[in-house]
Amino acid sequence: MLIKKLDDIAEIFSGVQISRFMDEDSQKYPLIKNKFKKENILDYSYENISSDINQKYFSKKGDIIISLSQPNSVSLLNEEGFIIPMYFAIIRLKKGYDASFIYHVLESEIFHKKIHTFLEGGALKIIKLSDLKKIKINIPEIEKQKEYGEFLDLIDKKNRLLENEKKCYDNFKEYIVKTQQKGE
Repeated sequence: MLIKKLDDIAEIFSGVQISRFMDEDSQKYPLIKNKFKKENILDYSYENISSDINQKYFSKKGDIIISLSQPNSVSLLNEEGFIIPMYFAIIRLKKGYDASFIYHVLESEIFHKKIHTFLEGGALKIIKLSDLKKIKINIPEIEKQKEYGEFLDLIDKKNRLLENEKKCYDNFKEYIVKTQQKGE
């Protein structure tokens, strides 16, 4: 296992300042919003944006994005073509690194504790890209990364299924009580 800085395993840069490219007469592009929905699904809207925007700001499959302000949400992008705004750090992994494994590491409590030591600001605490690039993580060989990544993905899927199952039982319970109270 090797200890590497994030900057050694990925190209890391912030998203684009969208206001510079807003143009009512331009094509509509999907724009990532500053919040995530549950289950790693992004919230986005379509905005009229000039085609002059650099292609590096469009999402690529396997990109990991981190909100630069608290709570520093992390998402692994599986879709391409979303514009990533400036309040996100884009982590585009170099060859030889598994996106799923790295995503789970960056989503972990251990990583968030490391980020916390670098947060700056008053009411709105942010992490600077230069500090994010310095954070060190343990990296196993690529085969192990893939195994861990797949296993951690399965755990996430299982947890989502269990949450949905609980919601179904809670809804069923509520239905029984409501229908009983209505005299049905």
